[in-house]
Amino acid sequence: MLLLQNARIFGIDERDEINDILIGDDGKYAKIAPKIVHESAWQAIDVKGRLVAPTFVNTHMHFDKAYTALSGRESSVETLEDSIRIMHDLKRNYTVQGVKERALRAIRECVAFGTTKLRTNVDIDNMAGLVGLEGVLAARDECRDICDLQVVAFPQEGIFRNPGTEKLMWEAMEMGADVVGGMPAAEWLDEHARAHVDMVFEMAEKYDAMIDMHIDQSKDMFDRSLEYTAFKTLERGWGARVTGGHCTSIAYQNQSHARKVMELIRESGMNICTNTQVLAIMGIDAEPRTRGVTRIREMVEMGINVATAQDTICDGFHLYGTGDPLDYGLVGAYTAQYNTPRTARIIFDMLTFNSARIFAPSEGYGLAVGNDADLNVIDAENVQEALRTRASRPYIVRKGKVVAYFERKSGLL
Repeated sequence: MLLLQNARIFGIDERDEINDILIGDDGKYAKIAPKIVHESAWQAIDVKGRLVAPTFVNTHMHFDKAYTALSGRESSVETLEDSIRIMHDLKRNYTVQGVKERALRAIRECVAFGTTKLRTNVDIDNMAGLVGLEGVLAARDECRDICDLQVVAFPQEGIFRNPGTEKLMWEAMEMGADVVGGMPAAEWLDEHARAHVDMVFEMAEKYDAMIDMHIDQSKDMFDRSLEYTAFKTLERGWGARVTGGHCTSIAYQNQSHARKVMELIRESGMNICTNTQVLAIMGIDAEPRTRGVTRIREMVEMGINVATAQDTICDGFHLYGTGDPLDYGLVGAYTAQYNTPRTARIIFDMLTFNSARIFAPSEGYGLAVGNDADLNVIDAENVQEALRTRASRPYIVRKGKVVAYFERKSGLL
């Protein structure tokens, strides 16, 4: 048994009152209450009023591409299309071992920042074939003791536009991919984009899988796969089984149309995952510059489940990125102009509870008796201080066991 004493628990109420947390030998929460009597056989840790929150959930990564920019990223045009071209040459030279090693590094770094549930896209196309998938699946096998990892079969180059991808997607699901991905905007024709979405739903139905598509990742107001995806989700009653990533073009559509689409999203129950750190790849505008992100505030206010995630770490798309949710959460707060204690809690929800609804809609999550004891002890008294300082995490616990820590040191000499 493990007893955490004097924990300021996020998510019980807005006051984050002090409680003790007792974790059973089965790795689940046994009791949460003030002043639990400590029995001598138990291990006890006094967290001294620090913030305690569920471990983070990151549902949008690309571990097959992670750290590829360490070998150099030369480009004179900073656009999404340019980034895709940069990755083409890199993907043609993938090896299973190389992908596995880079994915392992990224996974372990994410866990060290307090994320124990991860979802990664893996490119499936006629350049990488299934090499990236083999490497990431091998990394997943090695990391089962420290995290849960879902793998998305992701046809980034399109299904119809990229010959052979349809066959590879079916093979990827047979090999052990968990989630069906998509990128309808990659197709040449609007009718192919819709057929792309239809095929993703067909695959998900056959494999009883979730769907997580990159949807309308552009500044083009005429990219409108989001509304079609939401309608199919509503029609089938799939709700939180479906997630749309990025969804940026809706920010450039007129207000009346965008409102109608957001109402459809809300009715369908599908999720939205925004990735604010990669606004750097959305192109350089003339002034005044737009931000290349979805309508975060409006969606949240309408009751749509909105999460936020890292997306990429040091690859052909994005030179930066650490995998630390407090880094990309802070960027999300700036981007959404969330600047109050209440809205800081919204950002924290996006990093935890909202992301968990994407990862496993029907599973218990959070600090509640009977749930898996997955938690972070964060060296802060409240969520805005955690975000502001990107605070240390002296204890990262998964299923009742301390698996990692992260320490941010500074000082004067």
